[in-house]
Amino acid sequence: MKKANKLLIGSAATASAVSLGAGYIIFNEVMNRNAKIFPLIKKAAQKKMVSSPVEETDPRLKWFYEQKPIPFEMINSRNFRLKAKLFPAEKPSKVFVFCSHGYKSTGFREYDIMTKFYHDLGYNVFIVDHQAHGESDGQYVGFGYYEYEDCLLWLQRLIDKYGDDIQIILQGISMGCATVTMMAGSPTLPKNVKFIVADCGYTTAKAQFEFVLKNYVHLPNFPLLYTANFFNKKIGGYGFTDSNPIDWVAKAEVPMLFVHGEADDFVPPYMVHQLYAACSSEYKDILVVKGAGHAESYRVGSEAYEEKVKSFCEKFITE
Repeated sequence: MKKANKLLIGSAATASAVSLGAGYIIFNEVMNRNAKIFPLIKKAAQKKMVSSPVEETDPRLKWFYEQKPIPFEMINSRNFRLKAKLFPAEKPSKVFVFCSHGYKSTGFREYDIMTKFYHDLGYNVFIVDHQAHGESDGQYVGFGYYEYEDCLLWLQRLIDKYGDDIQIILQGISMGCATVTMMAGSPTLPKNVKFIVADCGYTTAKAQFEFVLKNYVHLPNFPLLYTANFFNKKIGGYGFTDSNPIDWVAKAEVPMLFVHGEADDFVPPYMVHQLYAACSSEYKDILVVKGAGHAESYRVGSEAYEEKVKSFCEKFITE
């Protein structure tokens, strides 16, 4: 009997150690800016996308990389140096488009096609690199939890520098969308923010991880997600349930445009409908782009995307 109990205890200890080890690997490979697993997942996701990438000869790309944006930087509350770039309007403008990029992307990579659209409207375009991305400091990704705080600091920097009367459009894609939807419900969101474009965001980080584990990694959520969450709390400083855009958007008062690709097989389209339904804003709209994969809605459906954004500008931007 004693021998059997020892075997059971030993088996349980081994299973626990394996679970913790696997959870740490998942945490480190997903949250660490030097992750190696995510590129494989992203490659698998791209194979399922039915749309075509923008050609390198696209004049919007050529224009973008010919510009000489103004560099910005700041130190956040966690003592990381964050970087950003401002593409000033051709003529002085009080309108600023604040661009928040997605996971494992950069501001430049995410907005190289879209920037010219906003610039042609006569607006300034401000593009950030989030913590642990691009030129900014940091080792671990915040999945919106830290990024929304940083972006609120960036907004105040813009207001302090360019005046209390500036008007701000928040534009976010993927994790950047989660960031701006969390900002939408913040009691400290400046009144300068006139509307938000929330493109292909997830409802919660936990729900997104569950979807990816099931559909791309083909691993069980339990116990891996729970042990990974344990390490994220200990090392990253927050839990997966702390990144919860759907709860924040339920407190939003600012007008919101929700966008998603119909063929998005990475952040599933049903999430945009959940976010839209939860949004408490008095004015909100939704655009689902047929044939667009993850973060491809503007590339695939530029005309429809621009029409929706322009309709918001006409309603909420004054110059």
